Amino acid sequence: MEATSIPALFNSLQIPSNHTTVGLSNLLSSNSQIKALFHHKRLPDVGWSDIQIQRLLFELSCLDTNCEETVKCQQLQGSSNYQHRWTGAGEREGRIYSPLVSSRHFGLGHGIGRSGDVMEAQPKAVGSSALLRLTLRLTLDAVRRGAGLNGAVTNKKNKKNDSSSNNNSKNMNGPASYGTLLPVCTGMSMALVLSGC
Repeated sequence: MEATSIPALFNSLQIPSNHTTVGLSNLLSSNSQIKALFHHKRLPDVGWSDIQIQRLLFELSCLDTNCEETVKCQQLQGSSNYQHRWTGAGEREGRIYSPLVSSRHFGLGHGIGRSGDVMEAQPKAVGSSALLRLTLRLTLDAVRRGAGLNGAVTNKKNKKNDSSSNNNSKNMNGPASYGTLLPVCTGMSMALVLSGC
């Protein structure tokens, strides 16, 4: 639901505009927090509520072609209530039969990566791809903050003793700038930790 259309929609339900304004300000505040998360790609200084986290996860899951709602659209092709959307079938696309399992995983059932590159974006799973990349960035941010690293190093090779040295120094990626995030089960993660990898 777009924030600009809410006043008219709620007015059609005879909800007073002053009530709508309060609700709309909450929605806009939540939207700005989501935008800030994607823009800065850092953990927020103030933690989010469970509702905010769930909203983001559900919105991202709706971008995947195998999302539960997309599959329902496919099943109800004869119904005029749902617009037909394309749903692919591939080796990484999950179909979740149980509503309980689907709700536990926020409707996400798509695999990550592509053949040969686990970090490559999936064309049929934009939400899952965005979640993977955002999670990696947030994890690296947590590592940098936890270790007290600032994430940037200055190249001192070209540094001069005059006042123009600041213009010649080049910021390079520093500690905890790159990584790979892999979804592994508890047993596999214990095996990796114990093997020293």
